[in-house]
Amino acid sequence: MIDSHEALEAVVRHAVELEDDYDGIAPTVTALTTCGDTALVPRLREALDRFLDEGNFYGRDLIAGIWAGIDGTAALPVLLRASARDLGDDQDSLQAEIIELLHADRATGRRVVRDFATSEKPELRRVGLWALGFVIEAQDVELLTPAMTDADPEVRSLAVGLIPDPAGNDTAFEALVLAVRDPDERVRASAASRLGHTGRNDAVAPLVAHAADPTPRVRSVVAYALGRLGSHQATPALRRLLRDPDRHVGATAAEALGSVGGPAAVDTLLVLAADDDPKLRVQAAKALAKAADSDPRVAPQLTMLARDGEAEVRAATLSGLASAEGMPTDRRRLLIELADDPDPVVRQRVAVVARHLAPDVAPDILHRYTHDPDQTLRRLAAKALDGLATPTAR
Repeated sequence: MIDSHEALEAVVRHAVELEDDYDGIAPTVTALTTCGDTALVPRLREALDRFLDEGNFYGRDLIAGIWAGIDGTAALPVLLRASARDLGDDQDSLQAEIIELLHADRATGRRVVRDFATSEKPELRRVGLWALGFVIEAQDVELLTPAMTDADPEVRSLAVGLIPDPAGNDTAFEALVLAVRDPDERVRASAASRLGHTGRNDAVAPLVAHAADPTPRVRSVVAYALGRLGSHQATPALRRLLRDPDRHVGATAAEALGSVGGPAAVDTLLVLAADDDPKLRVQAAKALAKAADSDPRVAPQLTMLARDGEAEVRAATLSGLASAEGMPTDRRRLLIELADDPDPVVRQRVAVVARHLAPDVAPDILHRYTHDPDQTLRRLAAKALDGLATPTAR
């Protein structure tokens, strides 16, 4: 049986002086965490306040862990307030304690974090919304909808990311439609991404309306979201985004056109595939495989791209085939054809995607690659072989 008060003072001294490593104090911390002595709470509060004021996140985490062990969910408000104080660290240990308390008593945890999420102080609202994400329920849409118009942009961004079931809840969906007009680009980007995952056809129009957003980040997310929705109504907007001055936006729009598919989208991608600029052909190579099932012109074009004079384009063709959800009929043949490509960049890409594109021949190709002159290729092949659950791989 330990003297809990003396043990706590030892932990405080350790956190202040940092003369010993954690291994030396660990048994004492464990003993305190399991001692159940609630008489320590006043001293724990005093120590925690000290470490927060001093910016000592190591001491904060030690005290928070002990307090959570002694007081259980009753310590949750204290830990949330501690988390609301930014000491410049990642808070991994502290947040893990909070999450464990939320899971241990979900009902109590929900009451606490909902109170924090509606606090008058923005830093408490932020930590409350973050914690609510671990115990979110459908009815929380009533709390999150007003939070999406909060004065604090971080609160709005958190609320957008958390709002439940925008695919099936019209209130949540309309809140996202409004949020995509937010003055903060983080909020707009988050709202656009959520709209893209709804699968709702009525999400296309509000996204298209923001395809000319002033920030490349949002335009890129809009392009991605439109690709996720897969509606042909998005094709004109994606064709405009393809010519965006930001290259990343254009590349995202190209992949989105592949996801949308259909003659109009494929027409555009075929023009890219014939461009003199190899970077544009790379975009086409990555995107066209996604549209393989929607247009018969895609398969022969992929064959041409797999034989392009630029190694970067040939490698991108393999990447496109690997990312396509469908099963382009020629992907096995193209992989085998490129397995002996003279450029190591292409062979490296073969090593990465072989298991996915042609699992029956992948072991033979990868074993051969373990003797390739290219060191990077040998390493990639060995790693891929380790992941193969076949007798050949052993």
